[in-house]
Amino acid sequence: ARGDMGVQKRITRLFLDNKQLPCVLVTLSVLSILVLGTYLYASQKRNDFNETLGVMFSEVQALQELLEAEKAETKKLSLELDEVAQTLRNKQNELDLQLQAIRVHESAIQDLNYGMDKIQNQNLNFDAPATPPSWDNIVKHSPSEKSNRNIDHVRRDAVREEFIFAWESYKTYAWGKDELKPVSKSHTNWLDLAVTMVDALDTLWIMNLRDEFTIARDWIADNLTFDKNRDISLFETTIRELGGLLSAYELSRDKMFLDKAEDLGQRLLLGFSDPSGIPHAAINLQTGKASSPNWIRDLSILSEMGTLQLEFLYLAYHTNNPEYAIKPLDVFRHLDSLEKSDGLYPLYVNRGSGEFSGREVSFGALGDSFYEYMLKLWLFTGKEADGYRRMYEESSTGAINRLVQTSKSGYRYLAQMGKGGGITTKMEHLTCFAGGMYALGAVNNAVDDITEHKSVAADLTESCHESYDRTNTKIGPETFEFTNDAEFIVPQRSRYYILRPEVIESYFVLWRTTKDQKYRDWAWEAFNAIKRTCKVDGGYSGIHNVDQYPPSHDDTQQSFFLAETLKYLYLIFSDDDLIPLDRYVFNTEAHPLGIPKESMHSWPQELQFRLLLS
Repeated sequence: ARGDMGVQKRITRLFLDNKQLPCVLVTLSVLSILVLGTYLYASQKRNDFNETLGVMFSEVQALQELLEAEKAETKKLSLELDEVAQTLRNKQNELDLQLQAIRVHESAIQDLNYGMDKIQNQNLNFDAPATPPSWDNIVKHSPSEKSNRNIDHVRRDAVREEFIFAWESYKTYAWGKDELKPVSKSHTNWLDLAVTMVDALDTLWIMNLRDEFTIARDWIADNLTFDKNRDISLFETTIRELGGLLSAYELSRDKMFLDKAEDLGQRLLLGFSDPSGIPHAAINLQTGKASSPNWIRDLSILSEMGTLQLEFLYLAYHTNNPEYAIKPLDVFRHLDSLEKSDGLYPLYVNRGSGEFSGREVSFGALGDSFYEYMLKLWLFTGKEADGYRRMYEESSTGAINRLVQTSKSGYRYLAQMGKGGGITTKMEHLTCFAGGMYALGAVNNAVDDITEHKSVAADLTESCHESYDRTNTKIGPETFEFTNDAEFIVPQRSRYYILRPEVIESYFVLWRTTKDQKYRDWAWEAFNAIKRTCKVDGGYSGIHNVDQYPPSHDDTQQSFFLAETLKYLYLIFSDDDLIPLDRYVFNTEAHPLGIPKESMHSWPQELQFRLLLS
């Protein structure tokens, strides 16, 4: 009892001594109530969450089942689409075969139609002779005598008719201007030198269109002036305008053309005014001021500085004025002196230092015709200036060793060298001239390994034909590329065709040098493809996409279509005695220039000293 009383006293004393204790107890009670409330609230939320989670889980399961079902359906549709795609591919292959057959028949029908036209236009007498002819009276021609045995009259006349159409279109819508825009039936005037007229002069002569030649001749005599206050391309003006005038003189011997050419040549020669001797890209024909565009600044382009010499040498020879050729020939001498690898020349030369700039090498744009002119300068000098032959052998053999590549199917092509010196596995339409170049060099014994050069000529030309044959229009693209797994790939940016001649040029040279009928047949295929795809109401136009038919046209009838493409086609189906390759060299615009009959050693000494003799 005393113990209980002691406890009560202590408790009483605790309350009496600590007046804050009731507050503490109240606080504890409130906290207990809050904790209990929080616990009960959390328990309720957990139950709600679990219930929601269960619903979501059920929905996820349902979505998974739906997804699996969709996957199964997609797989089924994919299989069905694969079957449809395979069916379409099979149908496309069938259509391609049918289209090819139609094109073959179309060519045959055209042959027959032209043949029938010729028969109907002739008064033929089929009556038998009164007496059989005597075999003794038959004239026997040796193979070297002139003969019509190699003329394909039907195809040659078909080409001539299309040239007349293109020429008449130019006369109607662009007479006296540079180039025809055949879709809009208007013109462009980028040089203001009647470029198409001058470019087509020799084609008119070769096709025996003498009345049209006279009309153009009289217009040029009365109207063509070079006193133009504008910057023009030294390269383009030389190969098209100067070359066209010189070739017209060569064929007609009309001195008016030589006089015009001399006037132009004097003005163009001022483009070599730089102290380095390396020409600028442009020249003002009125002021004589030479310049270069901003994108190349102090550089000059290999093909532009190395595709002037043939024209100026011809002008110097026929005017007996060596001054026309000295500066252009010095450019070749300088280029020959520079250090290079395997005879291959980089695309740019710095006018300040006179040295090569960069490592890019190409037989396509910016390089192509320079290599061609090595060989043709040697031929023009009667094969006496052997330094040009040496340069050609070094470069053409170097290209075989470094640039000629073989695709997975065995097609050989002429690749390029990039900025870093590595091989770029593509070939340009422009490069397709090389087949003809290799053939011309081999048949003239310009190289030691004639067999290999002939093989390269045939192989490159076959690859260029293949680039035509693989497109929907049967016309080749601007470029085609190769990889380890694919070949003749045409990039989107390179699907266009602008009436270029290079493939047909090689067909021409290979036909002349081999007499293999396939080159004539390939040329006929190309002619019909171009006619079918590029002919419009107002002339002939380039196209934007060689795989698109019906085509989209670029509205430009290039002057070189009349100067080169149609000329080479006409010559392919003509006899070899029409512009024989042992008496003429073609400049890079297909203007034939006669090889002088006199030995180079009878030329003026000032001229001889500038030629590369060894």
